[in-house]
Amino acid sequence: MSLLASAAAVSLLVALPAIAEAAEGDVETIIVTAQRRAERLQDVPITVTNISNEQLTSAGTQNLSDIAKLTPALRFDNLGVWAQPTIRGVGTELVQVGGASNVGIYVDGFYEPNPAEYDFQLINTEGIEVLKGPQGTLFGRNTTGGAILVTTTAPSKDTHAVAEASYGSYNALKFEGYGTTGLSDKVAMDVGVIYSRGDGYLKNIVDNSDTVGAYKKWSVRTGLKADLTDRFSVLLRYQHSSNNDPMGNLANAYVQNGQPLLYTANFPGVIVATKPSEVAFGPNDPQSFKAHSNAAQLTATADFDFATLTSYTQYRKDFSVAFQDLGHSSIPTVYLEEIIPNRTFTQEFLLTSKPGSRLQWTAGAFYFNNYDEINVGFGLFGAPLDFTNGGNGVTVKSYAGFYDATYQVTDQLFVTAGLRVSHDEDDKPFWNIPGPNGTQVRNYIPALKTNKVTPRVVLRYAVDSNSSVYASFTQGYKAPIYNVGGHSTVPIKAENISAYEVGYKQASQRFSFDLAAYYYDYKNLQLASYVTVGNTAFSVITNAGTSQIYGAEGHLNYEILDGFDVDAGAAYTHARYKHYVGSPTYPQCLVAACGASFGLFGVGGTSQDSSGLPMLRSPDFTATLGIRYTTELAGGKLALSSNLYYTSKIYFDSSDETSQTGYATLGLRGEWTNPSDRYTVAVYGNNVTGKRYLTQALLQTFGIGAVWGPPATFGGSVRVKF
Repeated sequence: MSLLASAAAVSLLVALPAIAEAAEGDVETIIVTAQRRAERLQDVPITVTNISNEQLTSAGTQNLSDIAKLTPALRFDNLGVWAQPTIRGVGTELVQVGGASNVGIYVDGFYEPNPAEYDFQLINTEGIEVLKGPQGTLFGRNTTGGAILVTTTAPSKDTHAVAEASYGSYNALKFEGYGTTGLSDKVAMDVGVIYSRGDGYLKNIVDNSDTVGAYKKWSVRTGLKADLTDRFSVLLRYQHSSNNDPMGNLANAYVQNGQPLLYTANFPGVIVATKPSEVAFGPNDPQSFKAHSNAAQLTATADFDFATLTSYTQYRKDFSVAFQDLGHSSIPTVYLEEIIPNRTFTQEFLLTSKPGSRLQWTAGAFYFNNYDEINVGFGLFGAPLDFTNGGNGVTVKSYAGFYDATYQVTDQLFVTAGLRVSHDEDDKPFWNIPGPNGTQVRNYIPALKTNKVTPRVVLRYAVDSNSSVYASFTQGYKAPIYNVGGHSTVPIKAENISAYEVGYKQASQRFSFDLAAYYYDYKNLQLASYVTVGNTAFSVITNAGTSQIYGAEGHLNYEILDGFDVDAGAAYTHARYKHYVGSPTYPQCLVAACGASFGLFGVGGTSQDSSGLPMLRSPDFTATLGIRYTTELAGGKLALSSNLYYTSKIYFDSSDETSQTGYATLGLRGEWTNPSDRYTVAVYGNNVTGKRYLTQALLQTFGIGAVWGPPATFGGSVRVKF
């Protein structure tokens, strides 16, 4: 498959000049906001994967993580309840309060910092932009890998509505609706809702229950937009979401060389699940994840003669509870319950120059305040949960100001320079220690304060009005943290990344093509390492590593004939640890006696030198291929689409001990819309070939759990417009 995909990519590059010549004509303009202002995609000197609402529908996307199958060089994995996106090899393996992802998630311009809430249901989504490479100037902290920008539909005074219901495999039911109307000539409102539930595809082989993965999710999002004057408008939004879905915590045994790598695997009478759709746990051992969130957002826009001022104000409150058994077998080992409250306030001001002059600029100021806490209860071998020594938290504050400007030197040459100055604080970090009478006492440590400057410089040359080449230098950083989960007072320095990229972009009436090559110098990686103090070895978070990343990627969209569209992308990513000593290992034992020996998997503090090894969740090659064909049928419109995703081998840990070989998934969809364009019926299939693949390996004290992707699923839907 890899050889075939590589050959196809070479053939595509050879054919590009002929394709471009055949596709000459008026340009279909795609507008993006990757540089915090509206611009044509071909004029933006950043690698951007732009995903339209039509593409999201054709690919059967439901949650944000599903966009990975439409985006080369993006992995969107989950470690238990925490989402862990990775772009071009830049991600994180840490689950730590105050330690957000390396990929920034933004919805309608608002930053979402809580990894437990990243993988949300997509509701009334207009489109998504995936920005690749560090975005430290325009977006700031924790965007070393890139950023994902989600844009939803704004309220309109033109009354319309749409409702869709679908039903599929494993009793999967989904309802989605959206409506908007004008309340006056200056005020409009909208409401979007989504509800989904299903049995899940897992079976508990202990009691033969086939609903252990049953889930129920729903969200409502409403907005009120008021044009108070010709130059001033406000948009107030509120969203509530509820998620009851245990799938991220349901793992079976990771198998290596025929041996289930679980502490209890060789206990007498134990039941261990190893097949992709099976799990094993006892009747008194519930696995669950429940979460809800509330967010209020206010966007105010003032139009001046020289610029547009936009204010983004947000308050959100998230709460989640996760329960799992880390033994992943029928014998209870360690019960773990995590209670995670999270509160966020953000305020950003963005001043953007009006188009038309040779100097285009954006200036901004950003304030961020996030309280992040986790309370952890442990119960060994079925004992009651003990919370007295398992909680920690921190209040993260960040202040930043930035300026980014592009000057048109000549008709064809553009120079961009930008700078962001940030101040970050970990305020009142603490961990809990046992107090009197079974209580908890917070042990506070000194605040952590740092300053950071992140620049960018870009040269862009417009070959003609629809194509350009560019070269850029950008920097980003992942904010410093304390390892309060490990009861450490040693600061973990900020991760730093410097990126160099060259690229080419072209767009015409039927054809668009992007190509980029890049090199990253990535330092001070925040990684887990084993250290020895006296005769005791334990895991700590340190700035243990540096890495070197380089690669290339390309994207092609070509409307070959009227109604026949091909969208293809491919990425090569060479991501390697340059220096990483002390990488944790999980030794394997193949004799029966080992299964009853406490401390088989990593407790002894074994480690290795991972320098030169591939970075976790960083496949060398990924590719996507989408084909869509539309034609008239019975007076209406028939649309047929397919989406192919391929990834080469990936590793789930920094020592490269757990992995998934390369695989491909294929999604198919067919829909017919009646002549009035009011009714649409569709049938669809996801992963139609039934490929089974791992999405995560859970490396834990009592063994290694395996989390599998879904099998083949099929369904149908009906959509009605009003």
